[in-house]
Amino acid sequence: MASKLEYYSNLADRTAMMVSGSYQSWTSFLTTVGRLYKYPYHEQLMIYAQRPEATACADYHLWNDRMGRYIRGKGTGIALIDTSGTTPALKYVFDIADTGARKNSRTPFLFEFREEHETVVAAVLEEKYSAPKQHTISQQIENSIHNMLIEYWDDHRQDICDNIDGSYLADYDEYNIGVSFQNAAEVSATYAILSRCGLDPDSYFEHEDFLPVFDFNTPGSLGVLGAAVSQTSETVLRTIEVTIKRYEREKLTERSQNHEQPDLQNERRLPDSQSDPQRTESAAPGQIRNDAQSVPAGASPGAVEQSDSVGEAVPPSAGSRTDSEEPAGT
Repeated sequence: MASKLEYYSNLADRTAMMVSGSYQSWTSFLTTVGRLYKYPYHEQLMIYAQRPEATACADYHLWNDRMGRYIRGKGTGIALIDTSGTTPALKYVFDIADTGARKNSRTPFLFEFREEHETVVAAVLEEKYSAPKQHTISQQIENSIHNMLIEYWDDHRQDICDNIDGSYLADYDEYNIGVSFQNAAEVSATYAILSRCGLDPDSYFEHEDFLPVFDFNTPGSLGVLGAAVSQTSETVLRTIEVTIKRYEREKLTERSQNHEQPDLQNERRLPDSQSDPQRTESAAPGQIRNDAQSVPAGASPGAVEQSDSVGEAVPPSAGSRTDSEEPAGT
């Protein structure tokens, strides 16, 4: 009988082949990538395989100790494969839907991109990613990703070329591998960002724009593509998140100085979580990682890393009652 670790490893490979099999499956996965942008690709894939509707994930202790929330009695853990140690092992995270609130519980901060944010976000994208303001913010986001991927390819080309054996790219020369890679990563990362920001990516892209993705038809080749998509989209989404938070704080300060009634909804929001250190090629910050202050939406080496003050994840709690026992995995 296969061990749990083998079972989930096989699940990851099967899910990779499934999501890369059609436009609908791939874009559905990219929507999860956008929501859980602080997690690395391999953890986004595992979350999508088990709970594609998850919005904010964190481990038991983060929910319980930092967020003051408990895991409901029937809460089911999402298994992730932890490769940070000497040998792979399973770890578990829980979606916020699996948690319940106690008195003084905290709710993760999930930024909302609104029309009033476009000007400040556009200015930051131009400054940080050399992407001039376009007719639409969607075009500027795509240009930001395009510029990032030029550098990404230069830094990772050898690793990418070493992982295409058995894929449709196997007979390509390096130049054409690079063209296919950058096209596939650009459309995918942009789709994930537009989806997270509510900018209707399906009206921005055509199905044909995703054809380069389907050349990455092995777990290895899709892994290098997925890592690029996850890391570049996370970088831009973190920038957007921080920019929106700063904008909202300044607006709140201005209202306070003008003796206006503060927005109670904003006042009760969880403070931004501190951003994780820049993720390495093997891992990225998680969506609801072990964020001390809030639960992010990114990738991290662990199932639930601590995320920035701008996180979208929430720490798991200790159970449906204060004295309840900690759940054991799934």
